[in-house]
Amino acid sequence: TLAFAACLAAAATAAHADPTVLLADDFNAEHGGVGSAEYSGFANFSAANVDLLAPGYFYSLCQLAGGSTPCVDMEGSGNGTLTTLTAYDLAPGTVTMQFDLAGDQRGRSGNSVVASLVSIFGEVLFSESFSLASDADFTTFSRSVTLADPTQARLRFQSVGPADSMGMLLDNVVLTAGGAITPAVPEP
Repeated sequence: TLAFAACLAAAATAAHADPTVLLADDFNAEHGGVGSAEYSGFANFSAANVDLLAPGYFYSLCQLAGGSTPCVDMEGSGNGTLTTLTAYDLAPGTVTMQFDLAGDQRGRSGNSVVASLVSIFGEVLFSESFSLASDADFTTFSRSVTLADPTQARLRFQSVGPADSMGMLLDNVVLTAGGAITPAVPEP
């Protein structure tokens, strides 16, 4: 009847939980907004061999790729790595990684970036390699993985290709958890 229909509607609404944003980083606040070679002082990431492209250091590359804010060159003096400082507590369900990648904007080919979600025990929960043409503008990528068990994991970006100090560009990293539809049983 009407009361039962109201219970079903409430259960359906409860089953569609909004995802929780665990990380949202556009790199705009890094280093006081000033670019830097071999930058490792990121607020949310440990870093090796990456450059922060912002005013004062090759910021025009972010702009050439269609960006209007600082971004990260995934190769400093060689292939670079960015790994979240935080190991996120992830419950069973959906985890979504979203980020923007662009080509290096300097005519070099053969670069790629591997995006991974890795447990604190080294288990690779997700990994995919992304490649774009050297002159490619920023493209938003979104990938989801469903976890069966609770785990702690870090998000990692790793440059692969010729270690020529001219890597792909990264920006606007977002990590969310939840939002999956879970079965709900209405109370009678």
